[in-house]
Amino acid sequence: RTMSVQPARPDERVFLVVVDESPEMPNALRYACRRAKRTGGRVAMLYVMDPPEGQQWGAVVELMREEARQEAESIVARHADIAVSLTGQPPAIYIREGKSRDELVKLLAEDRSISVLVLGSASS
Repeated sequence: RTMSVQPARPDERVFLVVVDESPEMPNALRYACRRAKRTGGRVAMLYVMDPPEGQQWGAVVELMREEARQEAESIVARHADIAVSLTGQPPAIYIREGKSRDELVKLLAEDRSISVLVLGSASS
């Protein structure tokens, strides 16, 4: 499932941040927010959940998936609040399940309004 807030205008630059638990991610988000605000663009956030592992029963897999979804929404909401405070507008939010790299490539192919990918990078 994908959750998204207002699509971007065709002339708007969209800065996509991949939300994860890395220590560099908050810096990437702040950078994207500053760039979006300065250029009249928007921020989009992608969070990719790991698929449930193992050979559990269907109901167990669905419960695991729902718990992961709730955790993902909680994490993204925390960062979305920061984006709103820095840009004055809500970010577009995408929550996907799968391998991070695969889902990122799929999203970039699906949503042509995304013009800039902002990734955090460790200083070491």
